[in-house]
Amino acid sequence: MKGKADLLLHPVRMRIVQQLLLNKPLTIAQLGEILGDVPQATLYRHINILLEANLIEVIETQKVKGTEERKFSVKIDNLQIPESEIETISQEDHIRHFSVFHGNLLQLATSYLANTPPEKYEQEGFSYAYVPLHLSDEEFQELTQSIQQAIEKAFNNQLTPERTTRIFGSMFIPQKSPKG
Repeated sequence: MKGKADLLLHPVRMRIVQQLLLNKPLTIAQLGEILGDVPQATLYRHINILLEANLIEVIETQKVKGTEERKFSVKIDNLQIPESEIETISQEDHIRHFSVFHGNLLQLATSYLANTPPEKYEQEGFSYAYVPLHLSDEEFQELTQSIQQAIEKAFNNQLTPERTTRIFGSMFIPQKSPKG
């Protein structure tokens, strides 16, 4: 059995899960249309992997043209990668997972930038930043807890016509202090 990180941090499965988080439940046909470059057979294979791992679920089935069409939804409570697993993943696998994560963010940003004129960036909330923060361990814990609380509150908002979906990607990268 693969670890949850390997299951989730795969290029196709990560995109499937993200689409299910962004939208209401979707069928394979809808996912295929949204993802565009993923062949239907590949989509079926990765959907089945996610189902077997209990990371997504079928929430509705209906007969369409003689076949059963299923709608899938994410099992949000099952997406968290346990700390015990994170601690046992090799450095090489962490680098591979980070590369998939980064590649997905790059794809999302590239798609946005290619389809949006620069004068819309500020209005629509597109930004990126590199900000060094000097924090004690206690200050860092306080910061991450406040960010987590704010994100959880916003994450529970339902998509409505007046709300725009915005992807928030974050990371903290500790830096070694210079000796001196």
